[in-house]
Amino acid sequence: MRYRCLKVAIFISIVWLTSSAAPSSAQMPTRATSPEFGGIEFENDMITVVRMHMAPHERTPMHDIVGPRLVIWLTDMHLKDTDPDGRVSEYKRPAGSVEWITPRRHAGENLSDHGLDFLAIIPKAAAASSPHQGPRH
Repeated sequence: MRYRCLKVAIFISIVWLTSSAAPSSAQMPTRATSPEFGGIEFENDMITVVRMHMAPHERTPMHDIVGPRLVIWLTDMHLKDTDPDGRVSEYKRPAGSVEWITPRRHAGENLSDHGLDFLAIIPKAAAASSPHQGPRH
């Protein structure tokens, strides 16, 4: 049942993004496309879907999230997030949770004893996703 709910959440998220994507940069840090951390699962002219993995207790260096994205947590997650000014936040999410992430600079740490996996669904330019482009019927 949990797997079915996750599939439904992913489907709804992709449909929503492809019909209402906001302008953003599709750039991703090198880490996003390196095989040891994850890579592009799907890409078209409207979205890029990146699958990411963090090992137990893995830390990421300070980096930029350059464009807004929808994140779908594939595993339970317990993260520590550090802003450039040193402010620390801690987050827990169950597998299947979906959230909108805005551009920012941060460092992360997986606080759990298991790896975590998530999908980042990154919209491309709004013009590419307009449902009203093309010839009128």
